[in-house]
Amino acid sequence: MATLQGLDRGLRALDLISLSADGLTVADLAARLEIDRAIAYRIVQTLEEHALVSRQGKRVRLGAGAATLAGRFRQQLVLVAQPVLQELADGTGASAFLTLAHGARECVSVAGAQPTVQHGPVQVGYRIGVRHPLERGANGVAILALQPPLPDDSEEIARARELGYSVTSGQLQQGATGIAAGFEVPGAVGASVGVVAMHEFDVESVAARVRESASRLASLSKA
Repeated sequence: MATLQGLDRGLRALDLISLSADGLTVADLAARLEIDRAIAYRIVQTLEEHALVSRQGKRVRLGAGAATLAGRFRQQLVLVAQPVLQELADGTGASAFLTLAHGARECVSVAGAQPTVQHGPVQVGYRIGVRHPLERGANGVAILALQPPLPDDSEEIARARELGYSVTSGQLQQGATGIAAGFEVPGAVGASVGVVAMHEFDVESVAARVRESASRLASLSKA
């Protein structure tokens, strides 16, 4: 089935703009799309009319409309993820969480679940909506492991890419251990699902549950 060239170019332009923290000029956009600058201007103008991008000086950045769509997507993903998170929390006895990449450098927790039966004297309360660098914490490392290898990747990222899950201790909360697995979702840089706890657990068995949850969420997000 043939694609619509204009729509395809507009969506590709939106994707390129979203990946640049400082935005792109129309000239940059035209060069990356390999199209005439006049066409790039028309694409930007069309996206701007729908509030998907905004022009600040010569640079084009994501607009409020993109944030609105992202918010709706987040609500839909959280809704389908909640039963999976609760099952993961109950199966591991640890706090479960869903995290999305926030731009190219940070991630944010968007949903969580606590085990029905508490395991251990201390339960980790995972704060929803808190952002932190992707390089810190199992959830961020798992998202970075989805990306192609880079020369400056940390050992944690390389190991997570090899194993299919990440493990970190004490990076976001003293004494807490986190295990997470990343998965691809439409319209987002990346996502991860995982658990965090203060008590000891069998890493391999918990990681298997975490990876299964990631696979289920990946399928649900594309349904």
